[in-house]
Amino acid sequence: MKQHSKQPGIGVDGCKAGWLRVVFDGQTAAMTLCQKLEEVASQTAEAAIFIDMPIGFVKAGAAGRACDQAARRYLSPLRHSSVFTPPCRAAVYAEKETASELNFRHTGKKLSQQSLNIIPKMRALDDFLQTQNPKEQGRWYEAHPEIIFATFNEEQPLIHKKKTRDGEAQRLALLQPYFPSLMDWYATARNRYLRKEVLPDDIIDALGLAVAAFLANQQQAEMIFFPAEAEYDETGLRMQMVGVRVEGCKSVRVGYNLA
Repeated sequence: MKQHSKQPGIGVDGCKAGWLRVVFDGQTAAMTLCQKLEEVASQTAEAAIFIDMPIGFVKAGAAGRACDQAARRYLSPLRHSSVFTPPCRAAVYAEKETASELNFRHTGKKLSQQSLNIIPKMRALDDFLQTQNPKEQGRWYEAHPEIIFATFNEEQPLIHKKKTRDGEAQRLALLQPYFPSLMDWYATARNRYLRKEVLPDDIIDALGLAVAAFLANQQQAEMIFFPAEAEYDETGLRMQMVGVRVEGCKSVRVGYNLA
């Protein structure tokens, strides 16, 4: 398929030390550990950004966001539990000690420890997007890594969890057709930061999002959305996850017998 854009793909994953940004241009990838989202957005004007962090929050109600429900259906029955329920908007801006109880009052549900731990990251992204104009907001897409890797895997959720050896191998194998020098790049990248700053799966997740964004920019992949019709929160932010549909992709199975 013809290339229609020279824009790179940008993938971002929240990590212990900040925000891990990977910029992929079809040949190589540049990895940067950013402290602020303004730095993430710098030097990449207009290119789509795929980020593994909730964008937009419900005000109240037990149903939650339609995008989380759609993502769980897509990843069922293997990786659906990787999609957690974000807090309501009021809880995002509450103190950690009171956030779960406040969320319960608004939605009837308490927050998981995972949700509580990343509230500062969710708040930082929301604060950043609220200060941006609609055009800038529009290039930030919520992208769940498990959806991205499933779309690379003939739209089948991956069997192995990402923190296992087989899970790492499967995800790298799915990306390698689009990034031939991947293994050499990854061997260097995983030793660049301390594990207390950036974990190996942070690198793979950010790279997966960057490759997907690049293929979409080049019109080598079709962007697909969860749900198909976007919802918007009370501030106007889009509550919708993105994936890509790649023609001719092949599934990769690692660590088990097909017989």
